[in-house]
Amino acid sequence: MRTLLLCDGGKVVETAQFCQTDQLGIEVQAFVRPVALEDPEQLAYHQTHVAGIAPLAMHAPFGDLCPGSFDPMVREVARVRLEQAYQIAEYLEVEHLVMHHGYVPHTSARANWITRSAAFWQAFCADKQSTMQFHLENLLELEPTIIADVIAAIDLPNVTINLDIGHAHCNSTTPVLTWIEALGDRIGYVHLHDNHGETDEHLGFGQGTIPFDEVCHALNACAPNAVWAIEAEGDGIAASLHWLQEHGFTPRRTDAKIIQPVADLDPAS
Repeated sequence: MRTLLLCDGGKVVETAQFCQTDQLGIEVQAFVRPVALEDPEQLAYHQTHVAGIAPLAMHAPFGDLCPGSFDPMVREVARVRLEQAYQIAEYLEVEHLVMHHGYVPHTSARANWITRSAAFWQAFCADKQSTMQFHLENLLELEPTIIADVIAAIDLPNVTINLDIGHAHCNSTTPVLTWIEALGDRIGYVHLHDNHGETDEHLGFGQGTIPFDEVCHALNACAPNAVWAIEAEGDGIAASLHWLQEHGFTPRRTDAKIIQPVADLDPAS
């Protein structure tokens, strides 16, 4: 059976309630905000609300972090923030930690980026639990081979790719299906949401221009063990769950409605 999670968008309370009722996993996203990393109350708050939900994932901070930077001070900032995120993930007993690959096109020579990035992630993972899965996410990459080459250079069994379908569609020059075929079973985790190919809208499946039926079939064929996380917002969550059920990718449920999350965290960056 497909492992399916809902991304909470920093709104954990109602999302967690729905996940518990409908037996879905959850991806906690509040800790993308640096201020949350240093707030003990946020840690206790989330521990209370995600207790008993499985699988449990967490998204680490990513803003302005550049693990493959040619500036060692910039890499050190990335290391500190990701270490903070890991400590929280370990405390919450997270199974999947999502971290951005961090590459910005045209800012670093490809070969040098791969060397520095691989060294960064190998050092980061050296003292970490081997049972936690780490997933590096695409954001601005124009094509899939650079993140594939970084994963190959890292060469650790618990470090795979988080393919963000929406990012690939709106930020890259390569069709989403080509991303899936090129990355194959190096994809361990997937962020699924729709857009119209111009901005990162986080729409429900079928609300944009991504060919979701082809995408889901390709994921099943090329990355059959990947975890799927719905990262739509608002009514896109219910629309996506309904779409998956109608197209036979998840079992049908008697009630496809979802409680809309309340904004229990300030979304401002």
